[in-house]
Amino acid sequence: MAKGFTEGSSYKRGLPPVATQFRKGTSGNPKGRPKGAVSIERLTRKFALKTQPVAISGKTQSMSRLEIAILKLKAVAATGHPAAAVLIDQLRGLTATEQPENKGPVLLSPKALTEGEWIKREEEANRHKIEPGTEINVEADEFLKAVRGEPSPLGEALLAFHEKYSI
Repeated sequence: MAKGFTEGSSYKRGLPPVATQFRKGTSGNPKGRPKGAVSIERLTRKFALKTQPVAISGKTQSMSRLEIAILKLKAVAATGHPAAAVLIDQLRGLTATEQPENKGPVLLSPKALTEGEWIKREEEANRHKIEPGTEINVEADEFLKAVRGEPSPLGEALLAFHEKYSI
């Protein structure tokens, strides 16, 4: 018998003994979070996102405190302070998304071309490609040369194949 269990207690693997389990319908944390308790993350976010007026190049703009701090950090890093550059790098690591947000498909439309320009582009793109009909005709021509008795290694191979496997 498992250590700490009595004869009458029921025990299921992975669960605490029935006597110490919470009753159905009651919370595991009956007192809950006390009123007035605040999370440090929530306080920090609230403080950082609060906007205030800032004068930049003589113009007053409304910016969040986080934006102001980042701009100041960039200015300090630009003056040559390595610690500021390290902090900017750390901020980028915290805020950079691992995967880009999927905002949906993007429709790209090509530049409008005249019929002649389109034909010219297609001919240039297909200049080095061999047409399928050409390869078949080459084999047929070689086969006919071999049948007529003209020397052609490919034709002779095709003729030998034909003679061997034709019915």
